[in-house]
Order: sequence, then structure tokens, then C-alpha cells
Amino acid sequence: MAEDTKPTLTAQLDEMALKIMLVEPGDLSVVGELVVLIEGLLAMPEIASQPALAKMAAALGEVIGKIVMAELEDSAENYERLGQGIGLMQEVCRKQGADEAAENNFHTLLGLIGYLPGAGHHKLETASEPPANRPEPPPADHPAPPAPAAGTGETLPPRPRILESPPVETMDFLQDLELLTGFVGETLEHLESIEVNVLELEDNPGDLEIVNKIFRPFHTIKGVAGFLNLKSIQKLAHSTENLLDDVRNGSRPMDAQVVEVVLKVGDFLKTMVDNLSLVLKEGPERYLNYDISGHLAWVEAVRVGQGQAPPAAVPAPSPTPEPAAAPAPVAAAEAESPSPPAGKGPAAPSQKAAVGDSIKVDVEKLDGLVNAVGELVIMQAMIRANPRIGAISDPKLIKDFAQLGRITTELQKTAMSMRMVPIRQTFQKMIRLVRDLSKKTGKEVNLVMEGEETEIDRNMVDSIYDPLVHMIRNSVDHGVQPPAEREGQGKPRTGTVNLRAYQKGGNMVIEIEDDGQGLNTDKIRRKAIERGLIQESDKVSAYDLHNLIFLPGFSTADKITDVSGRGVGMDVVKKAVEKLRGKVEVLSEPGKGSLFVIRLPLTLAIIDGIIVRVGAERYIIPTTAIQESLKPLKENYNTVQGRGETLLVRGTVLPIIRLYQLFRVEPTYSDPCQAIMVVVEYEGRQRAIMVDELLGKQEVVIKNLGGLSDIPGVAGGTILGDGRVGLILDLAGIVQSHSGHLSTDNGGDF
Repeated sequence: MAEDTKPTLTAQLDEMALKIMLVEPGDLSVVGELVVLIEGLLAMPEIASQPALAKMAAALGEVIGKIVMAELEDSAENYERLGQGIGLMQEVCRKQGADEAAENNFHTLLGLIGYLPGAGHHKLETASEPPANRPEPPPADHPAPPAPAAGTGETLPPRPRILESPPVETMDFLQDLELLTGFVGETLEHLESIEVNVLELEDNPGDLEIVNKIFRPFHTIKGVAGFLNLKSIQKLAHSTENLLDDVRNGSRPMDAQVVEVVLKVGDFLKTMVDNLSLVLKEGPERYLNYDISGHLAWVEAVRVGQGQAPPAAVPAPSPTPEPAAAPAPVAAAEAESPSPPAGKGPAAPSQKAAVGDSIKVDVEKLDGLVNAVGELVIMQAMIRANPRIGAISDPKLIKDFAQLGRITTELQKTAMSMRMVPIRQTFQKMIRLVRDLSKKTGKEVNLVMEGEETEIDRNMVDSIYDPLVHMIRNSVDHGVQPPAEREGQGKPRTGTVNLRAYQKGGNMVIEIEDDGQGLNTDKIRRKAIERGLIQESDKVSAYDLHNLIFLPGFSTADKITDVSGRGVGMDVVKKAVEKLRGKVEVLSEPGKGSLFVIRLPLTLAIIDGIIVRVGAERYIIPTTAIQESLKPLKENYNTVQGRGETLLVRGTVLPIIRLYQLFRVEPTYSDPCQAIMVVVEYEGRQRAIMVDELLGKQEVVIKNLGGLSDIPGVAGGTILGDGRVGLILDLAGIVQSHSGHLSTDNGGDF
């Protein structure tokens, strides 16, 4: 495989692996995203040069398509097999052109998904072979009548159906794109506010002001949808509005049935609106005509007190996949009101907060402003470094340049602050997630949130959502124990998951902590020995053992569940975080719980760094990682046979990384005692990076290196004051390139 195609394929497969983690049986929205990703994979020109990869992708695409078409069982086991199939494709990419291994993986994949003769024990469950307790789907043109959910008294929503004939409303889609675009954005905002208020209403069922806050968005959605001739959305919003009106006027109580209806109808409306967003991007042919009759019947049944069992329909065949129900993107910079106290959800209606005037700004315009300011900063640095300017001794000119520098710095700070949005919106989505997971797993879990007002770069908001969802799921599914088990261990029946955000130095820190059973250190060690990652005799610290869960394919789960699993591991989460120039680690104590820590830069556009020189080259080391710099004494320098070089710093033995060897440049000094050592910290451990000279501290604007972005140890580039390009160092890549070995208790990580 050509090296320049590898990042594209790897990124696509990583994205698919992450989506597989998020799939829940019964929710085909994420499966729709998988369809789009597999289509993109098949469309890559480089796939044609890898026949085994192309066949594997086509086979997976067929399986995903059949799940969407209800020809294959929508089950956790089948998603697990899909995840394992994607893992096989990732392995082929890593081996770079090993055709024999690729063919072997292809046949393994076929056996896994039930294509090879004699692979019956791997065969996917199909709709033609339903389990004994699985009801036959109703005819496509007639929704099933209400019937109690088997074995439970729960109210379950109808599954979305897609009709084959388009409605009249599609004729008006392109009449006014601006109005439709505005409707999509505003409706997604309304639906988010509805969800937040419904969850608050569960704790305060008698608060009519909250009911009004839910009623008004439905009323607005109904009115605008009617104006745009979006009849399905109008009817469903109007039906739910009527139900809420009954609650407002006291003709029926606000109970669990109403809450469930409003939440699930909101989900369905979001799916329909996401499809409209897809239509705006790719054209009317992407429109899906959803059948809302089951939801309308369900809402009406709840209104008349017969809502124990909504109709259970399955998706009808459709020429296009169901759209993705991804979190709404943040498309504007707006003034935000203060967040409520931790763990209490949104502020109560009586707590009014003063909100300043705000306007919506197109994201492209905002990014254009930030880029222009970045170019201004670079140009100012280049002018300041010009020797002719430095030779001028005019006091007024020097004063004017100083004033220009202050103005540029202030402009830069203002532009960057416009990119920052509170993480509140992302955190509040987790309230609903934990609520649903608690019901599904039969556990009692309380989510406590802190630091919702902490700001994060707008471009990170959507990227961090999927990893956060997966880690919260893991905490609830694998961390928190069932109520009876917790009581037997002397713990409260209700488990607690803490979700915190705060700024520390130049980083944004997100913590997910649970008071569950913690990681099983012995089990992880056995798994690591089985996979050849460590030897039986190795003395590996608990910290290093626990963080092995972030390696590709490393899992200790005994069984697949509807909540987590899917055949891909936490390495996908780690890759998603590292793509944002962040890092993730886990701290755990058996029997007491686990703490996952994600550290992210505050912005993706600017980095505060120390410029160092190695030979004729310039490199930037992020200041947040630097502990100190020093010129070593000869008595503190040592070598370890077959392991590497070390330096004794303040009683700690640190491995030495010679930067010039990694980047193959000619250094000024090869003797460590003549060079400068920069002590950096990575994932709780320290290293000494050997450089020739420290040139100073500077805020630099990060530039994408394009095809060079896959170089290990390089996070990006910047233009320095002299007009030359300096490389921004990625400590994770540098450490991995230098060794890749585990640190052990006998000192050092080599």
C-alpha cells in the first residue's frame, strides 16, 4: 500500500470503528452514518489497488445495508461481528501490502459474517429466521395495532418506517433554501431545549412553567413546518403539542408515559430534520419519506389513556439509508447564561439570568477571521525579525511598533474567544444518555456534572462527543454494579458517575469518574501476557497495565451487551482524542472505581511553545509539557546496556531522547553534556529531550502540513519570524518512535 494513501484509509476505518461503538440495537441512525462511511471507503481510488480490502469493504457494506433493510437482525452480536470485520481491515492497512495476510483476513471476515460454507456457528441472524420470541413485522402499508410489550409494562416507541412513494411536500424543498436552512438549525436548537426541559420535568412533574417551555418549541416547529409545507413534521409536532396542551389545562397528569412520548417523538423529529439537512447538502434525492402513522397513533393512545404499547413497526425497504442522528453542530457564537449547580440539571424557571445581546455568525466567516488574524500575527513577527527594522532607532517608530503589537495580541485573543463555546451543550446530552442506559441495564445511576461553563474550541465540540458517549457507556455498563451487588459490598444502591470539565494551564481537562468496581488488574495482566505484550516475569506498574486497555483490540469483556462492545476497543477513543492533539489516561482502584482523564488543548489554532534549535532546524515544544531545561553534569549521565541513555534529574532517572536521531538532522552537539536537556512530561512520566539551543517562548499559529501530517512525532507546522517553517512536536509520537516499551518498576521507560 502506498504510504500517502494510508492516512486516508486509516482515518476512514477509525471513524467507522468509532461509529460501531455508538450503535444501539433499535436505533438505525448511526447505521445510516456507517452506510455513508462505507460508501466513501469504496469510492477511494486507492481501494482499487487492494483487491482484498475492496472485497472486505463490499462484504461489510452488504451486511450494513441488510441491517438497514431489516433483512438481518438488528442485534448487538451482529454489530460485534461488524466491529471485528473493521478490525481485520485495519490490520491489513497496518501490514501495508501483505497480500497473503490480506486474503487470509478476507476469508476470516467471510467466515465471521456467515458467507463461507460450514460457518453456521458464525452465521448472522436473519429476518427469515426470527427467534421464537420475535414478532413478525406488520405489512408495509398497515401499522401493527397497539399491543403490550412482552414481559414489561414499558412504553416503547415505534421504529421509524420509510415509505416508498415521496409526498407532495418534496416539491417545495428547493423553493427557498435560505428558509429551509434556517428551519433546520432552529429546529435542532428547539429539540435540544425540549430534551433538557423534559429531563428536568421528571424531577419536578408539577411545574407548569417547565411544561410551557416544552410546549412552546413544539408550537413553533409546527407553525414553521406548516409554512414550509413539511406536512409530516407539522402533523407530528401538532399531535405532541395537543398532548402537552392536555397537561397544561389539567385534563391529564404529567406522568412517565408523557415524558417517554415527548422524548421519543423528539428523537424522531430530529431524525427527520437531520434528513432535511442531508437534502440541503446533497440534493432532493437524499430525502426519506418517513411514515409517521405509528407515532401519531401512539401519541393519540397516550392522550386517551391507552398508551401502554405503541405500534411496533420495522423499517420498510428504501433506496437510500436512514440519515445520521448526530449531535447538532455549533454554528454560531452566542452569549450564554450561567450554568446551573453541578448535578442539578438546567436552572429552575425562577432563576432568571441576564443574557446580553447576541447575533449569529456564519461559521465560515468566523474561521476566515481567525485565519486572517493568524496571518497578521505571523506577518508582524516577520517584520519584527527583519534586520533593517531592528536597525532603526527612531523612538516613535519603536513606540508605534509596541502599540501595534498590543493591538494585534488583543485582536488575536478576541478572535480566538469567538471560537470558544461552553461545553454545557455536550454535557447536557449525557443526562439523557445516562437516563436511558440506567433503564436498559437495570442499574441506578446518578450523573453529577461540574464545570459546564468551561469553554472549548468550537471545532472540538462535535469531535469529542462520540468518545465521551462511549466512555460514559463503559462507566455505566462495566463500571457501576447492579443495585443488589452494590448493597452487598456496602455501597449505596445508586451508583454515581461524575462528569467534570475544567481548565488547567493551557489545557482543557475532562474527567469521567465512577464509583463502580474498577478495572480488574489481574485480568488485564493475564490478557497482556496472552497477547505477548509483556512477559510473565515483567514487573509492570498498575498504571501501565490499566492503560493497556487503549491498545488496538485489547478487551477483557466477557460478553457483548446492547450498551457497549462491538468488537472494537478503547484504542478508537484514544485515536479520536489524539487527533485533537490531546491524550487520555485511566486511573483505577479495584473495588472503588475508575477515573478517565482527557486532556485537550484549549484551541486547535494556536499553541504556546518553546522554540528549540537542533542543527539548522527549528522545533516547537508545547510549554504545557515542559517541566524544566538544564545543561547536564557528566556524573548524572549514564548508559544502560541494550536499553539506552539516562539522565539523573532531581533524584529521578529519565530516558534521553536525541531529537536529531529521530529527524535525521546534523546536530551542533552530539555530547549530551554540551547540549541542552528539556525535561518533558507525557502521560505522567518524564523524558529528557536533547536539543542544541533554546531560542525563546512564542505563541505560534498552527498550520496543516498536508501529506506530511502522518510523520511520527510531528503535530503540525508554523511559520516563524524569519519566514522559515518550524515543526510542532507531538510528544506521544516522539515517545512511541523512540521506544514503544512499557515502563517497569526497575526504573525508566526505554
